[in-house]
Amino acid sequence: MKLTTKYFLRPLMACMVLLSGSCKKDFLEIQPKGSLIAKTTNDYEQILNGLYLQNTVSASIYLGDDIALQNSYLDGVPLRVQRLFRYEDRVYEQNELPQEITAATGYIQRLYLFNKIINEVTTSTQGTDQQKKQLLAEAKVGRAICNLAFLNDFSLPYNPASAATDLGIPLITAADVTQTSFTRATVKECYTAIIKDLTEAFPGLGPVVHRRRLSKMAAEFFLTRVYMNMLDFSSAKTHIDGAFAELSKSTIPLSLYDYNTVLDENAAGSWFPLNFLGALSNLPLAANNSQVIYNISTTVWNFNFADCPVFTPQVATLYGDDDKRLLLYSDTEMFGDLIYPKKVRRYPNFFLDIGPSLPEMYLMRAEIKARENDLSGAKADVEALRLKRMTTSAASVPSNVASNQQAMVRFILDERIREFALSGLRWLDMRRLSVDPIYKDHINPNHYLLDADGSILKTYTLTPKRYAMKFGELMVNQNQGLADNQ
Repeated sequence: MKLTTKYFLRPLMACMVLLSGSCKKDFLEIQPKGSLIAKTTNDYEQILNGLYLQNTVSASIYLGDDIALQNSYLDGVPLRVQRLFRYEDRVYEQNELPQEITAATGYIQRLYLFNKIINEVTTSTQGTDQQKKQLLAEAKVGRAICNLAFLNDFSLPYNPASAATDLGIPLITAADVTQTSFTRATVKECYTAIIKDLTEAFPGLGPVVHRRRLSKMAAEFFLTRVYMNMLDFSSAKTHIDGAFAELSKSTIPLSLYDYNTVLDENAAGSWFPLNFLGALSNLPLAANNSQVIYNISTTVWNFNFADCPVFTPQVATLYGDDDKRLLLYSDTEMFGDLIYPKKVRRYPNFFLDIGPSLPEMYLMRAEIKARENDLSGAKADVEALRLKRMTTSAASVPSNVASNQQAMVRFILDERIREFALSGLRWLDMRRLSVDPIYKDHINPNHYLLDADGSILKTYTLTPKRYAMKFGELMVNQNQGLADNQ
């Protein structure tokens, strides 16, 4: 693709600098076509271990109906973020390429690296067949994850009635920076390819041994997400059960934190004290976080944007007073006054964890059980999480909810908002719910610009076509066969 020749080689060179501390010099050389030379199995493992594979550019954190912006900070918000928040047709200028695709940690670079491993590792030298099989499997999972995220940004949600004709993304399978054709497959073809990669990877995958190495548990997690996106909850059940079956096989700690303990303000919980920014000092990094299955992070924090993303007033009402998750948020501006009566601003941080996690596994399984009318099983799973987030008396699912299928599903969808507010996961839920015949009303299509008291100054409404971002003029013009979204 032309965009990769001009915009991909420079980030690739930067990535190779990152690898220079652990690889031979000849591994860092560039062939005339711009290909990265790797020879030994260890060379390919070093590519897979690169930290840049875990950090991504995400549009979803600015799109969900759980987020609002404060007018007093709007001028300091990057134009890209403002346009995403306003659900505008144009996010990028005519002379810009989408960051999500072409940034140093964008989809093109990661697909290139995963494809390189997939296409070459089996003929590498100095490695065992088992090592090569494992690296091939992990790279296929990585490619599937990358393609799923790519779809979430640039295609419409999977709709069983139209997936065979809706445009998805280009399915890139070659590690070739000189490619110039960029034709889009259908959404159905893309999902088929993702399922194929994840399924084929299973024989080569092992248990969780590190939060920056892919595992069978991570593959089962993402297959669950794929089938939930497709509204195929029977298949999703198979794979969420498969993910939980891997839990006991992990060689590193995997468990839910008890917020009643780590966030106990009166008993000096282990995540305290607060630092100079007013944030919790001892929050575990993703590599040490027992709730994280695989570390995927996105960079979100800067001083200009620190005080802008807040809960909507509607989301604030979802939390009870005993919900310890509120302690993860602030009720004041970074250096200023009270925002709302409830804590609604995420504490400043450089990275936001958006990868697969144990809390989401519990809520996935709870929703799947509820949709299959296993209400007692759904109640047990959602309460298993809630007991770690609030007092025992507050954690119980109300009896009128627990006995009604639709009420139970909606309660779990709300629980997902409570658990993952301002993380971007709500946008993924909105996409799948938008084609759900029963629960599509569980979406607020509006974004709100708020004043200092939380009152609504302006409303921006999501249109169905903006579930898919536009590629923009420059990318379309530079790539043969690429059709833009409406």
